[in-house]
Amino acid sequence: MKDLCPNKELCGSCGWSHIPYQKQLDQKLSDINGSFKLKKLDTRVKEIVAAPVTDHYRNRMDFVIDFEGRVGMREKGKWWKVIDDHTCFLADEKIEELFHQVRDWTKSAGLSFYDRKAHTGLLRYAVIRATKKGESMITVVSSAPVDKIEELAVQASLEQLAEITQPTTLIWSINHTVTDVSFGDELRVICGSGFIEELIDGHTYRITPNAFFQTNSAGAELLLQTVREFCGDLSEKTLLDLYCGSGFFSIALAPEAAQTVGVELVPEAIRDARVNAELNAVNIEFHDAKTEEFDWQSIGADVVILDPPRSGMHDKALADILEAKPATIVYVSCNYKNFARELVQLQEFYQVEAIRAIDMFPHTPHVELVTKLVKK
Repeated sequence: MKDLCPNKELCGSCGWSHIPYQKQLDQKLSDINGSFKLKKLDTRVKEIVAAPVTDHYRNRMDFVIDFEGRVGMREKGKWWKVIDDHTCFLADEKIEELFHQVRDWTKSAGLSFYDRKAHTGLLRYAVIRATKKGESMITVVSSAPVDKIEELAVQASLEQLAEITQPTTLIWSINHTVTDVSFGDELRVICGSGFIEELIDGHTYRITPNAFFQTNSAGAELLLQTVREFCGDLSEKTLLDLYCGSGFFSIALAPEAAQTVGVELVPEAIRDARVNAELNAVNIEFHDAKTEEFDWQSIGADVVILDPPRSGMHDKALADILEAKPATIVYVSCNYKNFARELVQLQEFYQVEAIRAIDMFPHTPHVELVTKLVKK
C-alpha cells in the first residue's frame, strides 16, 4: 500500500496509514473486544461502520509555530520539535491550502516567534477549520503584546493575512499565560463574524474559536444517526444530554422528545448550544455545570446520552448514574478502554441491548463506540 504521508515516521498523527483500511477496521474491533475480555466482560462488538471518507476528513488542524519560525505538525514524542511545512493528508483540502498561505505569511509578517522554554515572543499556533458548507476559520494564537506598538503591529499584520487568505472569519487569540495550549483567553475578531457554521444531517451548528466540534463532519452524521437509532422512540419522554458540548446530539433529537435538557461545564459551549437551539428552532433547557455537581436526577430523565471526554466519566457522575438508574442510557465513548472499565459497574444494573463502533478517525488507532444500555 502506498504510504500517504511523507513524514509518517517523524509525525505519527496518522500512525496506521501504512495498514490497508479493512485491516484497520478489523484491528479496531479486535482492540475493543480485547479490552472487554481483559475486564472479563461478556459483551462483544461485531459491527464497525467504515468512515465515509478516509482522507482529508478532519475539519480542524492545530499547527505549531516554533521559536525559529517553523510551522507545521510536531514531531512524535518531541513537543519542542516542529516539522516545517508539514500539514497532514487527514486535513480538509481547504485547510491544506490555507496552511501554506499562513506559513508564507509568518515568514514576512515581521512578528516574533514564541520560545516555549524562554516564554518570549509572539506567534504560537495557527488553528485552521473548514466546514462542508465551504466556510473557513483561521485562529492565530499569540502571546500578549508587550506594548501598544507591538499590539498595533500584530493587528495590522493579521489584517494583511485576512486579505491574503480570504477566510470566512479570522480571529486573533491571545494567550496571557505560559501554558502551551492552542487557544487563548482573549479573542479579537479581525475579519468576518467570529464564527463559522456546519450542516450535519440537516441541522445547523455554529462553531466558535474555542468550541469543541466533532472533527470529522462526514463521520459525525453516522454518529448522530446511530445515537438517534439507539435512543428509540422519544415521544412523551424526557431526554438528558450530559457532557452536551454545544448541543450536537440534543439539538438534533429535541424535536422528537417531550423535554430535552443539556448539561455542560464549559460556559462558551453552553453559549454556543443556546445559539444553536435558536438556529434550529428547538426548545432545550441548557445548564452550565459540571455533570458530577449538577442535580440532574431531579429531572427524571427517561433517556440519558453520555458523551464524556476521553478520560471517561468522573467517579461521582458514574455513581450518580448507578443511583438514578435511568431506563435507557446511550453511551458515546471515544476511549473504549475507559468505557470497558465503567461497564464493569454499569452491567450490574444494565444490559447491553446494542453496541456499534464507528470509525471517525481513519489511519489512527482511535474509534467511537456507541452503546445502548437498558435497565434490567
